[in-house]
Amino acid sequence: MAEIAISDAAQRRRALDIDHSFIVQAPAGSGKTELLTQRYLCLLARVSHPEEICAITFTRKAAAEMRNRVLGALDRADGPEPVAAHERLTWHLACAARNRDREQDWQLAHNPNRLRIQTFDSLAHSLARQLPLLSTFGAPPVTTDRPEIHYRSAARATLRQLDDEVIGLHIARLLQHLDNRLAQLEDLLASMLGRRDQWLGHALSPSGSEELETALRDAVEERLAVLLDMTDKGWLQALCEIAAWSAGNRAEPGASPWHERTALPLPAWDELPAWQALAELLLTKDGKRRKSWDAKLGFPAPSKERDSDRKAALQQAKDDAAALVAGMDDATCAAWHALRILPGNTLAGDQHDVLVSLLQVLVHASAELTLVFRETGEVDFAETQMCAQRAIGSPDAPTDLALALDYRLQHLLVDEFQDTSTSQYRLLSTLTAAWQPGDGRTLFAVGDPMQSIYRFREAEVGLYLAAREHGIGQLALEPLTLEVNFRSTSGVIDWINRCFGRVFPAKVDIARGAVPYAESSPFDTTTDAKAVQVHPLLGRDDHAEARQVVTLVQDALEREPQGSVAILARARSHLHAIAAALANAGLRYQAVDVVPLAEQAVVRDLYHLTRALLHPADRLAWLVVLRAPWLGLVLEDLLLIAEGSDACIPTRLRDPAVRATLSEDGRCRVERLLAVVDPQLPARGRRPLRQWIEGIWLRLGGLAAAGIESLADANAFLALLDRYGEADGLADFSQLDSAIEGLYAAPDSRADGRIQLMTMHKAKGLEFDTVILPGLGRQPPAPKAELLYWLERGNRQGDIALLMAPIRAAEQSSEPISNFLRELDRDKSRLEITRLLYVAATRAKRRLHLLGHVMPDRDGNPGTPTSDSLLEKLWPCVSRSFENPTLCEAIAVPASNAEAPERLPADWQLLPLPSTDKTALDQGTTPASPPIEFDWAGDSARHVGTLVHRHLERIAEQGVAQWDAQRIDGLRPNFESALRHLGVPGSELERAVDKTCRALRQTLDDETGRWILGPHAQSSSEWALTLHGDEAQHFVIDRTFVDEQGIRWIVDYKTGDHQDDDREEFLDREQARYREQLETYARIVRLLEPRPIRLALYFPLFPDWRVWDYQG
Repeated sequence: MAEIAISDAAQRRRALDIDHSFIVQAPAGSGKTELLTQRYLCLLARVSHPEEICAITFTRKAAAEMRNRVLGALDRADGPEPVAAHERLTWHLACAARNRDREQDWQLAHNPNRLRIQTFDSLAHSLARQLPLLSTFGAPPVTTDRPEIHYRSAARATLRQLDDEVIGLHIARLLQHLDNRLAQLEDLLASMLGRRDQWLGHALSPSGSEELETALRDAVEERLAVLLDMTDKGWLQALCEIAAWSAGNRAEPGASPWHERTALPLPAWDELPAWQALAELLLTKDGKRRKSWDAKLGFPAPSKERDSDRKAALQQAKDDAAALVAGMDDATCAAWHALRILPGNTLAGDQHDVLVSLLQVLVHASAELTLVFRETGEVDFAETQMCAQRAIGSPDAPTDLALALDYRLQHLLVDEFQDTSTSQYRLLSTLTAAWQPGDGRTLFAVGDPMQSIYRFREAEVGLYLAAREHGIGQLALEPLTLEVNFRSTSGVIDWINRCFGRVFPAKVDIARGAVPYAESSPFDTTTDAKAVQVHPLLGRDDHAEARQVVTLVQDALEREPQGSVAILARARSHLHAIAAALANAGLRYQAVDVVPLAEQAVVRDLYHLTRALLHPADRLAWLVVLRAPWLGLVLEDLLLIAEGSDACIPTRLRDPAVRATLSEDGRCRVERLLAVVDPQLPARGRRPLRQWIEGIWLRLGGLAAAGIESLADANAFLALLDRYGEADGLADFSQLDSAIEGLYAAPDSRADGRIQLMTMHKAKGLEFDTVILPGLGRQPPAPKAELLYWLERGNRQGDIALLMAPIRAAEQSSEPISNFLRELDRDKSRLEITRLLYVAATRAKRRLHLLGHVMPDRDGNPGTPTSDSLLEKLWPCVSRSFENPTLCEAIAVPASNAEAPERLPADWQLLPLPSTDKTALDQGTTPASPPIEFDWAGDSARHVGTLVHRHLERIAEQGVAQWDAQRIDGLRPNFESALRHLGVPGSELERAVDKTCRALRQTLDDETGRWILGPHAQSSSEWALTLHGDEAQHFVIDRTFVDEQGIRWIVDYKTGDHQDDDREEFLDREQARYREQLETYARIVRLLEPRPIRLALYFPLFPDWRVWDYQG
């Protein structure tokens, strides 16, 4: 069979030249991960040590995928040569790498962690750990994903220095500027601290405020230079002559910058008034082309002149101005209109003083945050990044660590380079500062600027554009562009090329982050006239749109029963009506990070149960508890309890007279509540908060009422109680509230995954047979006005500067520099929205459906899309489809019956655990178990087991890809300290540390161990269960999850070792010994869900395992 030639084959071959550095643009579906893998294999075949290569990605998932691809290719190198051309190339490269592996005795199959494939965050952590004193890290801190509380603490600590002789003066000046709004200043400082890696270096500069003014000047002058470049000089000269003529006709000619001047303006800040005066002649205030010129503009009315020559001259001037305006296209009009918001070239005295004070206070707040980090032992990601930068220094002043890395590190590969932040870019610049072309060291950066959609994570696409044009530092990068799309069919690709070629900017603009469109060519030439369909709607009706989406989903699954369908929206809220419509149609779906955890009924009920039990006077919380489905009091009974007295609800419930007024059903339910809650009240403060709340919730029937499908969401909330709970409750509910806000409900584990709901951002990197994009006509909420506007900005040369406006005073409605920076930010956001739409559309393999609405005009005809909607971006391509849109007719949505919530029976009781041998359970053995011989028994073995369990949980939480043997070995001091505190004697300490390291390393090297710790549905480590009968029994399951076949796994770690020669006999004995323990766990879990259960004992010190199915 003849091989199909691909149009970019030469570019792909060039990318495998490991003697040169490249920056590759790899559009959607172009196979960039495969190209990275091939490049990595090429390098493996050349280097002396695998650690000389470092591949950097942005997510743990991407790092794991690339690692698995490399290891998989090496494994397949021992097999037969593949048939497919691209697989053959990878196979040949892997064969060469495998031969090098054997020559150098790397043993990569047994030491996969020698492959340095890691995230940017992991790289930063490793750099900071290697030089802890210089980087200001002591013992390795914990990176928190919710650092906002630390920012708030640092801001408050800063403001408490108001009486300080130095910093207090600057705080006072800011407060005076803000009309003494202390809370507003605290909010500002807290918000700025989260992004201090962008401004701190500038603020610490001795000439910080002067640098800000210089950066502002450069930004304005760059805008003027761009306008000058795009303007015909003859046209501009004619405009200047008209401006000079009109200036002489004004009432105050000297007030115009064009008085007695005809020379072309320079692209200089001082010349801004002249440019803005020209814009006034061309455009109205709202940016439309000017159609008339009056005496105020220096154009007297010809009709008022008696002299015919003068009259003719005046008319000719107007005609000349009209001709100049007629020669402007839309882009030119927009560029001239943008001049109106450029700020003048001087800062008022008070503005300069406020800016200086702001920088001083910010620096002080950053220092306070460092103290908070040291006190708490926690840091944020920005601190890790800055510590890593301090550890390696700067390109001009590298540290010894940087020089050592420069010697060891020979090749860098960076994935998703378009998403690089400024701090990450600086890190790369420092690591490669001494690299020169031809010295054997290479940088290989792969990305797609058309898919840069993470500005909210500080990604700056201009850095990619600058690197492509200028290289990084002194290192030149040869640009390559891939064009073949292996994902989508010809019908989809052709439409995307036609549409986005018109929607994307025409030219590169590094400062704005403007990326022109690069066309793709389809590998799959299948044509389909209906590959892309537009479904226009007249008028907004979310429910009508949702019904249409359901029909499209059903059609897609009927056409391809095993196909995948994704519904992608700009915002999570756009998916809520669709989710409800799918559920009503009986279609199960998986919603990934769509529904906020706080909106789940089980979480709301648990939250209010927690508030009610901790704060008995919280009437609202108690009413929610009484209304919750585990009790379900009717409204009449609730009113009888709540009205007529100011006494707290628990007091009312315990009053026999109050209970006597209730309905018989209500009285029975209240008495069941009291029978559960009252005996548990003395346990408050004696048991961990989570166990206390969870136990009461289970006894009340919380899980029975919510259903097993709600267990994952309930556990997510209970885990927060574990994290924030204290001996006697919660010190601050606001911390819990904030933590809940950042979490989302778990996807439906019973769905088969064919239907997926997610945001467009979440879909990046995925592909689906059919993609549906609803809500394109929706207008996003207007950005709120900020107290302070600032941004880091790259210029056309790729240099990075900080732009910052003075704080808007309390009485100010607007401020020129703030207006300019706000518009710069909005411009970047508009460009990014176009790229987001491209990302969403290119997820489609075979079919793409676009749904959007326009509002009717006064005559009932279709109007135009709302401003800043996704449909507005697509309008040049889809406007014809809206000539006859479907009219949305209002259909009543049935209201839920508030009087009849689903609830448990009034006499519901928690079922007891099936009988078991409690003594055997407590002792973890069965009477028939033979004695077990360990190489070393006693407390030390138990403490090693405790520590291994703790770190296996940590590995599962952080991701296996983030851990390797080097990291384990780096924790030896921590292991020694922990084991000493657990009580391991000094004579056994070294041996215990060795055993701990060996158990963890072998688990990471073991394919089964990595699978157990890997990502799975409904996964949990150290899953705590409490069984309530006559006596509460507590169990902890080491590891549990649901696999792809829907089987629940219960895994127990056993850290015992053996001295027997027969390993199989030892494992058989261990299985016999612990069978009853694991089957007890299974019996408990079976009460919660009906799915099949598989049990496993895993032995990290071999490593090996024993597996059997639970038959109960």
